[in-house]
Amino acid sequence: MAEKLGAMRHSRGLQCLVEVPSVATLPATRQRKRSPDALIRTPYPGVYRRGRRYVAVYRRDGRQRKETVSSFAEARAVKVARQAEARAERLGPTLRSHALRWVDGHAGLGRDTVAERTRREYRRLITTFAFRYFPLDIRLAELDRDKLQGFVTWLAAYRGERGRLSDRSIANVLVPLRLCLAEAEREGLVVGEPAKALLLPRRRGGNGWHFEQGRFLTREQLRGVLAGIPAEWLPFFDLLASTGLRVSEAIALRWMDLDLRAPCLWVRRSIVRGVVGAPKSRFGRRCVPLDPGLAARLAARREPEAGEEDLVFPSARGTPLNTDNVRYRVLVPAVERAGLSGIGFHAFRHTCASMLIERGLSPLRLQRWMGHHSAAYTLDTYGHLIDAEMVPALDLAAELSGSAVAQRLR
Repeated sequence: MAEKLGAMRHSRGLQCLVEVPSVATLPATRQRKRSPDALIRTPYPGVYRRGRRYVAVYRRDGRQRKETVSSFAEARAVKVARQAEARAERLGPTLRSHALRWVDGHAGLGRDTVAERTRREYRRLITTFAFRYFPLDIRLAELDRDKLQGFVTWLAAYRGERGRLSDRSIANVLVPLRLCLAEAEREGLVVGEPAKALLLPRRRGGNGWHFEQGRFLTREQLRGVLAGIPAEWLPFFDLLASTGLRVSEAIALRWMDLDLRAPCLWVRRSIVRGVVGAPKSRFGRRCVPLDPGLAARLAARREPEAGEEDLVFPSARGTPLNTDNVRYRVLVPAVERAGLSGIGFHAFRHTCASMLIERGLSPLRLQRWMGHHSAAYTLDTYGHLIDAEMVPALDLAAELSGSAVAQRLR
């Protein structure tokens, strides 16, 4: 019995000795293999290896996103690009993209639709100056007061083909940029009021920014300039000086726009850089009196075969006049022979307004004659020509003479 019990214990011990090694090696035989889809970190943050390919991990719209490419360099480039895009979204659009979108959709101030030539001029000013100064990738959110005022300082020192910009030219350059930034503010793309940072600087001598009044000719100067105009061009410049038409309106006149019996002319359209369009604003459509002598000279120069739709002042080929050619071939030589300089087509318009003011034309009638949008603008433009001296005191008794009230006032 004792021998059997000892044999059983001996066999259990052998079983224990046999089973222990099998338990000790269990983790090694059942070790978990790495999944082929597992992401393995690389030295570059956000880039992982998955098998033989690489994955760029980033966040977009609050969600994690992944892009798989074939090489580590590609994955790193994707990561950098997506980070830049996320930063761009946080900062908002660039000045360039917003400005081009704005100028294409600008609807004006609500009084008039924006003429296509105005839209083209806004685009030209922004492209020529703002895009030249500001970096290509600058964001709207990055435009602070210092950057915007630096642009104004750059404009004041800018020297183009015709020299430095005039005061008025600098102000004109700032108009579309101000409107563009104001629109960005309304859309919530910028904070604060960046448009108000575009301030014209003070001049070196400490004087405030100054705009010269419109250049106009005295009667003696006008006589000298017209004396140097060739005979075939005299009716054109006579029309500019006597009617005050803009040169774009004058070159667009057709025979159907002239009533030589009244006589008067109707301003219905304009031509700017070869493009036919409406006058500068809806107030530009107007009827302007015409001198009978000038009307007779215009009627005498009409060709027999000229139709109602034909131009009153065509080029030699029958096309609209090129105002640059007329300026440098006709006007500039005549101005130089008169001993003057700096006289352009608009000087004839200002001269006409000055003579009408001398004749006592009221600001309201002058506004309608010149085609301005308001009498206030007419006063701002030509108010310096109106006599500012005090008139004699009003004698109310004399004005109401012959009445009982007049007797009481004496």
